[in-house]
Amino acid sequence: MEKKLHVLIAGGGLSGLCLAQGLLKEGHTVDVFERDADLSRKAGYLLHVNGDGGNALEACLPDDLYELYLETSRKTPKRRQSIVLTDQLHEISSMPHLGPPNDGPRPHTAVHRRALRQILMARLGDAFHPGRRAVGYEESADGVTLRLDDGSTVEGDVLVGADGIRSAIREQRLPDVKVIDAGIEGIGVFGRSPLTPEVVAELPELLLQGFIIAADRAGHRFLLGAFQPRRPVATAAAELAPDVHLDPVEDYLMVSCSTSPDTVVPPAGEWTPDTAPALRDSMLRAIDGWHPALRGIIERIDLASMFMIPFGRLDPAPPWEPSRVTLMGDAAHAMLPTLGMGANLALRDAHLLRDRLVAAARGDADLIASIGAFEHDMREYVYPFMRMTVEHDEHFGGGGLKQLREPAEA
Repeated sequence: MEKKLHVLIAGGGLSGLCLAQGLLKEGHTVDVFERDADLSRKAGYLLHVNGDGGNALEACLPDDLYELYLETSRKTPKRRQSIVLTDQLHEISSMPHLGPPNDGPRPHTAVHRRALRQILMARLGDAFHPGRRAVGYEESADGVTLRLDDGSTVEGDVLVGADGIRSAIREQRLPDVKVIDAGIEGIGVFGRSPLTPEVVAELPELLLQGFIIAADRAGHRFLLGAFQPRRPVATAAAELAPDVHLDPVEDYLMVSCSTSPDTVVPPAGEWTPDTAPALRDSMLRAIDGWHPALRGIIERIDLASMFMIPFGRLDPAPPWEPSRVTLMGDAAHAMLPTLGMGANLALRDAHLLRDRLVAAARGDADLIASIGAFEHDMREYVYPFMRMTVEHDEHFGGGGLKQLREPAEA
């Protein structure tokens, strides 16, 4: 006889919410604990979705929410590639996006991160607990007790640490795994630049064909991605899932650009009203002499949209003994964003773990063995990508950045 599982999920990011949706879809129950009280913390804009992430969303979301995700995704670009250009927009190299087959009339492309998170939060009701952070746990033969920052506890059959790179669950589960502070040269300050019909008419078409990385021989970089949804976000929600609220969002270009060498980018908590305009001006200094279209994108950037991401990563951890406590997403395998794989692999984790837990609940396999099988598959699939992202110049756009810089260093 099938046993209904109650799964505790620490972290209400993409993977934690996707797992919650997938388990609820199969008749199980969840509690999701998210440290943020709302969605005000800036965590990124345009999110590339490949076959791994898209297949997970299809498997875990109700049909109407999956349709809403598809229709609010970026309309299919002419080239689904990462493209490396010189500072004068001459193409150096390109690389197809990684992952399983991703074809058909509406392939997975990219989505506004906030809209996707709102879709994944839809209909969770009392199972979603914002403003409550997981701090630790106690495990027994029969279940897991999760401790929260307000002093309360909650019990479940399984605990999933999906609480990000600074995971409290991983710190207890795998105490030897440490965060490595690391960055990618020229990338870290992000913002949005408007993509109005007037701007589209003036931009070189190449800049709207895929994810764009422009660079010069001095190491300055400019990352660009266009968000032009198949259907306006708020309109799609009203038509496809009227009970779901999605914040409206206008078309935009996601931008990250080098700052000039004399610029110190302060941490988020130290930004003042003068920080964003100063960083915008520093970007313009860094790309002095670049193609006018790229300079125009920076000149139009929405200053209120700007923020800084302090990157970090993990090294692949040696195999561990499975238990009722497991990890997924950045808590298990945080990596640099070189390949655009982090969120997709986190969603893949949610899909795979959902399937393993459901099989165990049906009695097809032992629960701990099923969790161990999930962890083994995750390590086998994800660890090679973790290693690749460390050599970011080698893999950005098929090695285009490496090609650009080699002649200057010869």
